[in-house]
Amino acid sequence: MSDDFKVIQPTTTVYCPKRGEGWTLTGITNINEFTSVMFNGTRYTLPAREIVEELLPNQLARQQNS
Repeated sequence: MSDDFKVIQPTTTVYCPKRGEGWTLTGITNINEFTSVMFNGTRYTLPAREIVEELLPNQLARQQNS
């Protein structure tokens, strides 16, 4: 994936198979930063790359299948 991407806004919904549906607490402006994501009332600090490359596509796939 390119390091050039659109800004990911706070409260963007994401999906993790292990943790379920969550949302970003902070925005993402750079692929190399860390951001906070809330899953089931627990806050996690995750690499932006994981969110952009895995969790966002998971959520988009779930939305298309429903």
